[in-house]
Amino acid sequence: MAENKPIIRVYFAKIREAYYDLSEEKKAQFMQRDREQMDECGMKLILTIDCRWSNEEWDYIGVEEWPTLESLEKRTRFEKEELATFRYVESKTYLGTRVMGEYGIE
Repeated sequence: MAENKPIIRVYFAKIREAYYDLSEEKKAQFMQRDREQMDECGMKLILTIDCRWSNEEWDYIGVEEWPTLESLEKRTRFEKEELATFRYVESKTYLGTRVMGEYGIE
């Protein structure tokens, strides 16, 4: 992998019924813990697309930038062990590095 390039994570997410079954207070707590930990790891949200109205497979598609692979690994452990996001969200992710600005240069 390239020398310390930020890691781009593209995700596809579908909210599970278990999330909707949470109380409003529990949803707010979940989202607050989620956001605080992303900020702690240095994640930059590039884009979130709400595609619920046009797609039955996914509710959201997003693009995030993580400062290092280690920060993303820390995030992944938090998602699995602390938040148990697999209970609330079905997802698929892809990782890569940014190339815009390099593509098309002669």
